[in-house]
Amino acid sequence: MAGKARTLVCAALLASACGCAATKSVLIVAPALRTWPDARVAVLPFDNQSTDIGAADVMRKLAAEGFAKRGYQPLPFEEVDNKLSGLGISEGGQLPSVKPEELGKALGTDLLCYGDVEDFTFQNLGFVVRKNVLLSVKLLSASTGEALYEASGAGRDLKFYTNKDEAKAAFVEQLALKLVQNLLKTPLKKEAEAAAWKALDGLPRRQLSSEEEK
Repeated sequence: MAGKARTLVCAALLASACGCAATKSVLIVAPALRTWPDARVAVLPFDNQSTDIGAADVMRKLAAEGFAKRGYQPLPFEEVDNKLSGLGISEGGQLPSVKPEELGKALGTDLLCYGDVEDFTFQNLGFVVRKNVLLSVKLLSASTGEALYEASGAGRDLKFYTNKDEAKAAFVEQLALKLVQNLLKTPLKKEAEAAAWKALDGLPRRQLSSEEEK
């Protein structure tokens, strides 16, 4: 009976996973980003819809790394956060209260990256191990309010174990893995990196201007 119940749960989770949105979705891309005159971008504090309180910081850092790899120059977080503090902003959920134009003037840059961690789940049930990270990003021009880039990306891993001994071993292994990743402040490392990469995969790689090449 227990085996049948496990099979039913596994089937339900598999159906749920298959029914999820695609692992990458690009909604808006402005080709002008390739030659944008100012390479600097403020990666703002991310909003966090997940139950993991550290997820927003993890994904924000990965997003900044993704911008840098594509030719942009992310402003230091400390600089961004200090200036946002002057506007009464300390977390991503407060950003909608301030207009992009005001944010741009305070930060001294036109490109503003908003992020939303929609999911950051590590579920270890022994016979089922589910990991899921979902990130949405939006890049705005502070001066015009125009959305220049908008996309989402997901990193997922789903494993089933029908054998009791295998399930027990997997349960212990995954608990140890989670402990190590938490100690190193890299929770869901593989899935988080995949979600961030896919969310920015459609971002135009910026071409250096003649002044920057000198």
